[in-house]
Amino acid sequence: MRVLLIPCGIGMGHTSRSVALAQKLEKMGDEVLFASYGSGYQMLSEYSDYQVMELPPIKFYGSSGELDFKHTARKSIDVPYVFLKSIYHESRIIKDFNPDVVVCDSHYSVPITCKVLGIPCVLVSNDLAPELKEDQHKDRTLEYLENGLQRFIKDVSRLCSSIIVPDVINSYEIPSAIRERVHFTGPILKMNPKTMGSKEDLRQRFGFKKNDKIVMATVGGSEFGNKLLNLLYQAAPQLDCDQMILVTGPTIDLNIQSSPGIIFKRFLGDIMEWMKLSDFLVSLAGHTTSMEIASLGIPSLMVPIENHPEQQRNARNMRKYGLARVQKMGTLSIDSLTDNINYLLENQDLKNSARRTRDIFSRYNGTDTAVDIIQNCVARS
Repeated sequence: MRVLLIPCGIGMGHTSRSVALAQKLEKMGDEVLFASYGSGYQMLSEYSDYQVMELPPIKFYGSSGELDFKHTARKSIDVPYVFLKSIYHESRIIKDFNPDVVVCDSHYSVPITCKVLGIPCVLVSNDLAPELKEDQHKDRTLEYLENGLQRFIKDVSRLCSSIIVPDVINSYEIPSAIRERVHFTGPILKMNPKTMGSKEDLRQRFGFKKNDKIVMATVGGSEFGNKLLNLLYQAAPQLDCDQMILVTGPTIDLNIQSSPGIIFKRFLGDIMEWMKLSDFLVSLAGHTTSMEIASLGIPSLMVPIENHPEQQRNARNMRKYGLARVQKMGTLSIDSLTDNINYLLENQDLKNSARRTRDIFSRYNGTDTAVDIIQNCVARS
């Protein structure tokens, strides 16, 4: 079977899920090809052996730590052109590669391209009814954009053979028009938490001491985490830990270097192993990161991007599961981060809740389930 994977290139979570699927598909003897843009393209081209084709870029705008949808809309006057350009590039890649199925992760031009070319399409998405603002009092511009975006995604989703939601069942409401083709698979992860090495074994392998207290921070592939990363770097000397691990994406260029007690990594392909050896995690609230934290059962502090409703919802869910506390990006300071992290490092209730959440998520093997859905999609076509 030949599978074309087209993840959204904003951040790294979509690409990470697609890589997890590719690894499983290749183990089963299938041939895979990637196409993406932005952080996703850079991650695949620089940090993997996969062949990847480049698509036209899409960009979101905002200040440090805050997403601005209205500014993004004003700066995106050429979106129809970029959309059509993307369809053109996708069609060229599909015709050259001749896949049996195309799997797109939150890249919504792909189902249209596949429908025109008569190729089965599987959509992976954790946000089928996106909102553009957290509060109920949206201004007219955002309300118009939100309603149009939701109608568009609903209509595009109906073109897909199957829709995979990489989360636990009923984690959020699905529009009724597409409900019959939606599958909640559980998290799609590059590593199976149940078969990973123990915390002690991982520490030994990566050169950490058995009794080190380790805090890890990861901010994904967008510039919206720069504020958090810089503040953590400054707060590190005041934290009650032996090692601080700071991880960012390949497109982020910050003036941060590793030093005694601080390890800086631009990218980690085995990031779940680094998460598991840590005692505490600080992160934004991207969906893939949230699912990794929940599946590993690591106590955490989540700082969602301001005005990013999906991240706000992810953070709420993690707080509801009991393994994360949430701090607003706008209230961040060196002192507040220090106080929060030092308190939560010793919070036994948070540790117990994290273990209970891990047990719930351990019932799923989302990667295997998703690959089965992809194969069945080809068999039906």
